[in-house]
Amino acid sequence: MPVTVVALTSINDDEPLALAEYLAVTGPLLARAGARILKRFTVNEVVVGHRPAKTVFIVEYPDRAALDSVFESAEYQSIIPARDLAFNEYSVTVAADESEALATAFSAR
Repeated sequence: MPVTVVALTSINDDEPLALAEYLAVTGPLLARAGARILKRFTVNEVVVGHRPAKTVFIVEYPDRAALDSVFESAEYQSIIPARDLAFNEYSVTVAADESEALATAFSAR
């Protein structure tokens, strides 16, 4: 079953080399895992509260094992220091598509 991930990021403009290092490793990791970036959004305005990130990515992995193969890999672990320099904000969460669950529940009736 596919796994959807929401990544909230804000790039640290003062660390372009760290960002380049991070992207050079994560691009091939995502490709090997069969992950696809479905959407990329830029947060333009906050109506209430504070901006949690500047960019939001929606990424789909084929399954949980594919997700784990990226974040638990030795390659990913080795670039965590670069990641921490490259981004002012970086969080990755697994999201559940509640609309699919509702559609399945109603179609079963």
